[in-house]
Amino acid sequence: MGSADMARVARSTLVILLIVGLALLTVQFSFVFLLIFSAVLVATLIRAAGAPFRRVGMGDMPSVFLGLFLILAVLAACGFLFGAQLTEQFTEVAQQLPTAFEQARSLVEQVPFLNSFLTGTPDIQSIMGRAVSFAFGAVGAVTNLVLVIVAAIYLALDPDLYMRGVEKLFPKSEGERVREALSASGQALNQWLIAQFATMLIVGTLIWVGLMIVGVPSAAALGVISGLTNFIPLIGPFIGAAPGVLLALAQGSDTILWTIVVYVIAQQLEGNVLTPMIQKYAVSIPPAVLLFALAALGSLFGMIGVVVAAPLAVVLYVLVTLLWVRDTLGHDADIAEIDAPAPADSNAPEAMKAGSETQH
Repeated sequence: MGSADMARVARSTLVILLIVGLALLTVQFSFVFLLIFSAVLVATLIRAAGAPFRRVGMGDMPSVFLGLFLILAVLAACGFLFGAQLTEQFTEVAQQLPTAFEQARSLVEQVPFLNSFLTGTPDIQSIMGRAVSFAFGAVGAVTNLVLVIVAAIYLALDPDLYMRGVEKLFPKSEGERVREALSASGQALNQWLIAQFATMLIVGTLIWVGLMIVGVPSAAALGVISGLTNFIPLIGPFIGAAPGVLLALAQGSDTILWTIVVYVIAQQLEGNVLTPMIQKYAVSIPPAVLLFALAALGSLFGMIGVVVAAPLAVVLYVLVTLLWVRDTLGHDADIAEIDAPAPADSNAPEAMKAGSETQH
């Protein structure tokens, strides 16, 4: 074997070892990547809140800080207006759920073919124990939360800086395509978040009003729970409906029936009216892709993985469609098929606007 062949083999071996090493590091530091993406999510929200200030001619830095102040002001206003009521209702829900759970368990035990299922389900003490463990885990996660917020502020202040950094990880000849894909994924994430929060607000309000009319206690808290869990596609509505149905058990069979009707009507309106209207302006992910994303990230990271699974799937879906399906495999996959065109005064970063202009 000549020296040229030996050098080629050595280079190939080093490349393989580098790829394997990067794969192992990715597995070891996967939670760090999850924190990075969480910071990207928060940064997207901050820039979306600062968009109105940029439209009136303010600079990037003032608009970002004003957007952050606007988010904090809205949260503070909600806390001032509804904080005491919601705190009381959440306390009532926490106190009543164990009894409601036991009532539901005793009712299910009367159905013969469900006995085997009940033997495999944890009792309420186990559930409460896990909740306490989660609470202590949440206290320990304050450091990560602060890290995400601080990193999000830096990302929101100068997203183009980090976009250029990612672009330099690829060959120079591919820089324009990488920037275009990053711009499109950022715009898709921005539109998806706005659409999702609009849906959450409407669904939570509908369930709040519906349960209040039906007579279920703590309707406001249950509406907030449903709105928040609606951020998780597919399984979120079922998670959000469980506390309301359990609390309705103590009100009688009629209340249970009407409670289920309220949740079904709200989710049908969300699935058949709101989502089709809103998805005209946001990327639409195939349900099977979302389901596998939820399963994968949920098994790896637990609840936080389930929460970020859908937005992460949106970003990866756009990147794979543009960089792999279109540019590498050569299939027809225009950005317009997966992302609505950004308006001239979009709240996406200026670098994202420049990247999106290259696609047409």
